[in-house]
Order: sequence, then C-alpha cells, then structure tokens
Amino acid sequence: MKILLSFLIFIMTACNNSIYGDSTTMNTLNNYVTLTINSKEYKLILYDNDTARDFLRMLPLTITMNDLNSNEKYHNLSTTLTTKSERVGSIKRGDFMLYGNNCLVLFYESFSTSYSYTRIGYIENTDGLKDSLGRGSIEITFSAN
Repeated sequence: MKILLSFLIFIMTACNNSIYGDSTTMNTLNNYVTLTINSKEYKLILYDNDTARDFLRMLPLTITMNDLNSNEKYHNLSTTLTTKSERVGSIKRGDFMLYGNNCLVLFYESFSTSYSYTRIGYIENTDGLKDSLGRGSIEITFSAN
C-alpha cells in the first residue's frame, strides 16, 4: 500500500510539473533580445526551445502590438512558429509567449490563467514596463544581440 501511495504521489507531482512548468527552471539560450519601446530598452531572455529559435531568426522585427484585457499586448504574425503549448497556470509580468501558432503575446500584468501558450522568453527587469507599453497599440522593436 505504501508503495502504491508513493507511486501515485510521484506521478501526480511529475504530471503537475510537466503541465504547468516553472519558468524559473527552464533552460535559456546564450543570447538575448533587446526589446525597444518608445526609446526605452528591455532585455528579453529567450528559452532554449524551437519557438524561441524560430522567433530569433525573424529578427530584427518591428511590430505594432495591440492591447487586450488591460494586461497584455499581442500581434498576429503572417507566418507560423513551432509550437509546444502547455497550460502555464500563471502568467508573470514580462512573460513573452506564443498563443496558437502565430500570435505573439507580451504580458505586463501577473495573473492566473487556464489558457495554453508556448513559452518564448521573459523580460529580465520589468520595472516601468506597464508605463512604457501604455494603453492601446504600441510599436515595439525586437533586435538580436
């Protein structure tokens, strides 16, 4: 009985970690992206995954991102990226993800979610991010370093 109980606890823990994942334990690429909003620069750390590599190959990139729900900016690309979506459980301010296979999303508020995303990266220092993004649409430039 103890062995069965231990096995069930192990399986539940392993499944929970693989479904919701913790972005702090994900590997990152050696390079980063400079994100420029109204002449203010932010350092975007990319995860070590195919989606981040697809995104990196698109750079430099200047896009207009639209506001949604007063907590995120999004842009629908004309091309698709590799996906490995997961139910992330919670969003942190500065998370940069892919919704579906072509919608880039930059979050400027933290909250819980039941939606699935593919992780691309995160902004290292989010001080002033919400103010930089403002309300409505905003032009953002992504440059490889």
